[in-house]
Amino acid sequence: FVSDMGRCRCICRVCLCLLTLPLLLICSVCIPEVELAYIRFVETYTIGVPPLRLLLLILGQVPRIWEHGPLGVGPVWNPRLIYAVDGYKTGVLPFPNPENFTRGYMLARVSYEKVRAVHHNPHLKRDEKRFIGVETAKVPKGYFSEGVLPTLLQMNTDDPLRYAHRDLLSATMPSIAQDFEPPEFKPLPDISPSDLVQDISWHLKIPFPKVVSTMVQNIFAYTFFRHAFGVELSNDELPLLREWLGVPGKLFLGIVSEAGGKHCQGLAKVFEDKVAASEWGKQFMEEAESRGLNGIERLRKTVFEFSFAGFGGDGPGGALATMKMLRFIQKSPEKYVPLFKKDPEAFVLEVIRTQGGGGAGVNPWVVEKTQSYKLGTGNVLTEYAGHYGATIALHANHDPSVFGGPSADQQYAMTFIPGRENADRMLTFVGELREIRKCPNVTGCDAAPRFCLGTFMLQRIMKQIGFYYIQGLEDQLGRQHEEM
Repeated sequence: FVSDMGRCRCICRVCLCLLTLPLLLICSVCIPEVELAYIRFVETYTIGVPPLRLLLLILGQVPRIWEHGPLGVGPVWNPRLIYAVDGYKTGVLPFPNPENFTRGYMLARVSYEKVRAVHHNPHLKRDEKRFIGVETAKVPKGYFSEGVLPTLLQMNTDDPLRYAHRDLLSATMPSIAQDFEPPEFKPLPDISPSDLVQDISWHLKIPFPKVVSTMVQNIFAYTFFRHAFGVELSNDELPLLREWLGVPGKLFLGIVSEAGGKHCQGLAKVFEDKVAASEWGKQFMEEAESRGLNGIERLRKTVFEFSFAGFGGDGPGGALATMKMLRFIQKSPEKYVPLFKKDPEAFVLEVIRTQGGGGAGVNPWVVEKTQSYKLGTGNVLTEYAGHYGATIALHANHDPSVFGGPSADQQYAMTFIPGRENADRMLTFVGELREIRKCPNVTGCDAAPRFCLGTFMLQRIMKQIGFYYIQGLEDQLGRQHEEM
């Protein structure tokens, strides 16, 4: 009996150590110097064991959850990962292999020069068989509506079919043009500005389980569909949209079934039918047919692409960028509200540059030639033609060679400065913003062949929601003064 008690105490001590060590690690990396040293250690000594490296990187990024939400544990939100290993000189970062996380890497471009080269490559190759890392041929029928695949995300930049689809959108969707007067902001009747402030305040304290709160998803989706398609979603449709946009996560994890495919098809049909019945939808399909294209299939493709890449739900997309902006303002309203009001466009751009939002970059794309890279740690990795590559725009947006001022200073590049020089060189929109502005329409041009269709619409929506949020902050301040 005594011997058993002794064994139990020993096991308890071991369990306590196993629990304490990760907590000590997580607390330690909150100290900047310790964090940088930890990143250097992991990148130097665990590169040969991809699963271990990924686990240790995730553990080291846990404190970033309070900065970026649950997605903060990923290697795409913290530019310190690049600074720690002098990664801007090499310009690449080993990234989990989408084909097999346990074997090898694909190399993500992280320096401004290398990310820009990919985003502006007029002959960039994508893999039509994969949608965000998922092999679409292995997915049961129904998860993708007829005519949706391949999406614009999967098509080569110089694919004539890609050009034809973007040109159709350019001709029929004025809301995505650079110069467009958006509809007046219309809030959801059950979300007041004060409700939104309370929601964000709570998320700053407990930033999970959702990356984007339900309230922000709803207000963004409602505004987004009004801008893009001229339709208003009901309170019954909003939860269906959120459910539909949760499907990619299930696909990525392999949680699929025949019944799931049918259910997903039913969810998609709700929004396809709603947009098809609208004035814009009818005009869109008529224009598509006049160009020899299948009208209803083009509409399905457009609704899918804009919903998943534009809105994004509880993941990368416009709602995430908006969530980051609201969280950022709420951290210090007395400092950031005046900055927002002074120049809303500059504020929105600087939030996107420093905080991210939308997708990480162009992932994956197909590598054109075999090449070896010597990393800042001294390790050498070879990238082979035909394999996958990636880009991480947030890291490129912190490259001191472009955003570090006259002295190419790391700290200056990381500082939030609305209206900073080179603000229009950010690469979040899959091209330099100053180059995108040179294109006559959103079809794309030599200056920016692949830029994001929502480049200008997203900025307009974020400004509208930003002003609505600030109204809540000012209402709150007014009540406090009355109580005094």
